[in-house]
Amino acid sequence: MHTEFRPVQLYRKRTITLITMLVALLALAACANATPASDAEQAPAFTLSAANGGDVSLSDYVGDKPVLLYFHMAVG
Repeated sequence: MHTEFRPVQLYRKRTITLITMLVALLALAACANATPASDAEQAPAFTLSAANGGDVSLSDYVGDKPVLLYFHMAVG
């Protein structure tokens, strides 16, 4: 067993963990300070087909909670 390398490996793991935590905290801080979009930055009105066969319009959700648009880029 190579016990002389264990402190170096432990140091690397701790360093990577600390850097990852720092990046995550900086990202959260940036999101917390974000300002809402102005009228010029709002999404345009649209209507799409829903998975259940109906239609979904962005205007159906105006004034409700924020809307997250997710487009899956899979084939098919």
